[in-house]
Amino acid sequence: MTLRIALCRSIVINGQRVKMADARALAEKVGGTDVRSVIATGNLLFRSRKAPHVLESALESVFAGFYGRATEMVVKTPQEWRATLAANPFRKEAAAAPSRLLVWAMRSPLPDSGLHQLRRRARGEERIERVATGDFYIWFGEGNISASKLTSGFALKALGAVGTNRNWSTCMKISAVLDEMEQA
Repeated sequence: MTLRIALCRSIVINGQRVKMADARALAEKVGGTDVRSVIATGNLLFRSRKAPHVLESALESVFAGFYGRATEMVVKTPQEWRATLAANPFRKEAAAAPSRLLVWAMRSPLPDSGLHQLRRRARGEERIERVATGDFYIWFGEGNISASKLTSGFALKALGAVGTNRNWSTCMKISAVLDEMEQA
């Protein structure tokens, strides 16, 4: 069976914090096997014959049933995941300060209008780059991330897209587990 990487948009759903044991059980409920979670931020890796878009809908449905409300899910194949990470336009920055670089995994590519809107909000050292996969990166520089205009009031749906982000450190941890599972 093929490996899948499923990323929860939020780990607080309907006022409840998602427990990774519950998330793994929900992935099994939609047919995932050998399910693993990577840190407690809604990152699941598992084996499935189902297509990513089918898994996105199925996971959203079982999460809604369990928590009383859905959270958006983004499911990637190992090839899609690796292509996004290989396209990192901020390699030097990621090596120096991995927690200051966000990778946005998108269900479908961020539209040009959304990319332009984000770039207009950038201040100081902040930079946004969309890569060939349609996913995008945000480098925050040395500024205060929580004070950034890029993330305050940020609604990806308003930009015409569905996605979720992870910092570079988390992406590397997900990739390490992916590598381990592929060797098994």
